Amino acid sequence: MMNPIFSNRSRYLYIPIIFLTVFSLISLLYIERDAELDRKRFHTHALIIADDTWALDRNGAVAYLQLAAKADHYQYLVISIPGDDEFLRIPDNPLTGISLALHKVGLIGLKDISEDIQHDTQTIGRLHGRQYVRVIFPLLNILAVLLLALLTSTFIIYLFLNRKFLEKQVLERTKNLRESERRFHDLVDLLPEMVLETDLNGRIEYYNKAAQERLKIPFAPANPAIFSQFITNEDREKAIRHFQTSLLNDAAGLQEFIATDPENRTFPILLRSAPIRKDGNIIGARMIVIDITERHRLEEQLLRDQKMKAIGLMAGGVAHDLNNILSGIISYPELLLLDLGEKDRMRRPLEAIRRAGLDAAEVVADLLTVARGIAAAKEVINLNTLVEDYLASPDFHQLRLRYPLISLNKSLDEDLLHICCSPIHIRKCLMNLITNGMEAIQGKGTLSVSTHNYRQTMQDPQKNQVLPEGRYAKIAIFDSGSGIAAHEIEHIFEPFYTKKVMGRSGTGLGLAVVWNTMKDHGGVVNVISDPQGTSFELYLPAVEEKASAVSKTSDWQSFKGNGEQVLVIDDEPRQREIAEELLTSLNYQVAVMSSGEEAVTYLKTHPADILVIDMIMNPGQNGRVTYEKILKFHPQQKAIVASGYAEDEDVRATLALGAGAFVGKPYTLEKIGAAIYKVLHS
Repeated sequence: MMNPIFSNRSRYLYIPIIFLTVFSLISLLYIERDAELDRKRFHTHALIIADDTWALDRNGAVAYLQLAAKADHYQYLVISIPGDDEFLRIPDNPLTGISLALHKVGLIGLKDISEDIQHDTQTIGRLHGRQYVRVIFPLLNILAVLLLALLTSTFIIYLFLNRKFLEKQVLERTKNLRESERRFHDLVDLLPEMVLETDLNGRIEYYNKAAQERLKIPFAPANPAIFSQFITNEDREKAIRHFQTSLLNDAAGLQEFIATDPENRTFPILLRSAPIRKDGNIIGARMIVIDITERHRLEEQLLRDQKMKAIGLMAGGVAHDLNNILSGIISYPELLLLDLGEKDRMRRPLEAIRRAGLDAAEVVADLLTVARGIAAAKEVINLNTLVEDYLASPDFHQLRLRYPLISLNKSLDEDLLHICCSPIHIRKCLMNLITNGMEAIQGKGTLSVSTHNYRQTMQDPQKNQVLPEGRYAKIAIFDSGSGIAAHEIEHIFEPFYTKKVMGRSGTGLGLAVVWNTMKDHGGVVNVISDPQGTSFELYLPAVEEKASAVSKTSDWQSFKGNGEQVLVIDDEPRQREIAEELLTSLNYQVAVMSSGEEAVTYLKTHPADILVIDMIMNPGQNGRVTYEKILKFHPQQKAIVASGYAEDEDVRATLALGAGAFVGKPYTLEKIGAAIYKVLHS
C-alpha cells in the first residue's frame, strides 16, 4: 500500500512554486532594505568627512574613506568641491577570488551612489562612489536557510503524517490480526478433531470446541487440567512419554491411546503432538486428538463381514454337495408316496424320511443364506403381517407349550411402513430371535415383540452397525433373560457360534441367518444387552409401494400340466432323473440335457414350452450363457432357474434376461410344480 504522503504527486508541484515565491518576496525585501542601508551608510560617510573637506584636509579624508571603501565594498570614492571635480579620489578596490568570478558572470554588479557634503547646513562638496552589489551572498544564505526550513518542516510534516499513517496501519493490522485470530479460532472450533495446547508440564492452556464437548474440560485458570488425566490408567505412562518425546523432536507421530471422559466412558483416540516455539525456545506442545470410535466400529464390521464371507464360502460349498445328496432323500419318498394309499404301512416311514430330508434342507438353506444371501423373490409387505402370521403358526404354538411360564407382550404400530423383503427369510429371522429369547429365560419371564416406524437422521454411536439415513420399519424382540456378556456380543452373529448344546437346541446358524438376511435387505440388526435382559432390534428400509396381494396356498394337484414340453438342463445325472420323475408325475412331457451346449443344439430343431436351467454346470457354459444363446433364436423362450447355491449375480442376470422364477434345490413336487405352472400361465 502506497504511503498517503506520496499518493497524490501532482499537489507537490505547488511546493517549489510556493518556495520560489517566498524566496522572491524575501529577496526583494532584503534588496530594498540593503539599498536603504547603503544610502544611510553613504550619507554617514559624507557627514564624517565634512570637517576634513571644509578644512581641505586630504589626509584625514583619505584615511577614513579607504576604510569605508574596504568595509562597504566600494570600487572607488571621489570628493568633488566647487572649483575642483576631483578634490580627492580613493583608488580602485579590485575584487579577488570567488567575488571576482561572480562579478564576471554578472552575479555581482555595480551601482553608482552620491551624497552632498554639508558643513553647518552649507553644501561644501559632493561624495561620489561606485559600490559592488554583493547581495548574492546574503541571498544565498537566505536560500540555504529557507531550504533548511523547508526540509525541516517537510520532515516534521512527514513524521506527523507518517505517524498518522502508521497509527492507521497499526489499527488496521491490529484489527486484521484480531480478525485472523477470530477466524482461526472459528476454524479450529469447526474441526471435528480435538485441538489442545499445553505448557511444558502438560497443563492445558487452550482447547477447541470439540475438545470441550468431548472431554468436558473444566475452566479453572488457577488450576488447569492436565492432558494425561483424560487418558486411561493403562495408557497414561505411554501418553506422557509420547508428550515428552514431542518436546524433544519437531513432531511425534500418530499414536493410539484409550481416552476417558469425566463420566468414565472410554473411547479410542489418535494423538499427535508438536512443540510450540517462542523466540527459539520450546514453551509447550500443540496436540491434535482424533476420536476413532467410528473407525473402530467400521473396522470391526469389516472384519466381521470378511469373517462371515470366509465362513460363508466354506458353508456354501458344503451346502451345494448336501443339496445334491438330499435331493434323493426328499424327492424319491415324495414320488413313492404318490402311489401309496393313506393306510399303507410304508407311508409313515417314507413321510418320516421325507420330513428328515426337509429338516436337513432347512439347515442347508441356512448355510446358503450365510454363504450367498437370500435366494427368494422379494415382495412388498407389512412387517406386522409377518409377525401376526408367525405368532399364529403351529411352530409358535409348540414353542409356547414348551415354555408355559413365559408371558408374551405384543405392541404393533398400526401405521407401520411397508418393506420390500423375502417373507420366508424375515419369518425365519422372527422365529430364530423369538426362539432364542424364550430359551434365554429361566423359569418365569417376559418376551416382548414390538414394531415402530423409525427415521435415522445422524449416526447413532449406540448402533452395533452403521445405519444409513432414511426411514425404516423397526421390530424389537426383548427377553427378560440374564443378558449376553459384552465379550460375546461381537461373536454371536458368527456361524456355528452358540452357547446351546449343538444338535439339541440349535445349529449355531440362527443369528448368522439373521445377520445375513438383514444385510441382504439393506437393513441392520442391533443388540442391546444387560443383566436385565436382551433386545434385538431389526431395522428394515421402508418403501412407499402398496403391499402385494397375499398369495393363496394351493395343493400340488392344482399345478398339473397339460402335456407341455419341459426341457431340463442339468449336469448332475441324479438331478436330471429326479426332475424328470417329478415333472412327469405332474403330466409334463420331459426331455433332459446334460450341458448347455447340448441344450442349445437341441432347441434349434426341437421346441420346448419351458426350460429348467441349472445355473452351475461344469465343465462348459453355465446357465446364464446358455439362456443368452437360446434367446438369440427363441427370443420368447420361457424358463426357470434352478440351483443348489443361493441366488447370485448370474441368477439375477438370468432372471433379468427373462427367466420367470428361481427354484432352489433340492426339488419338491410342490415347489417345482408351482414355479413351472406360474411361468407357463403368466
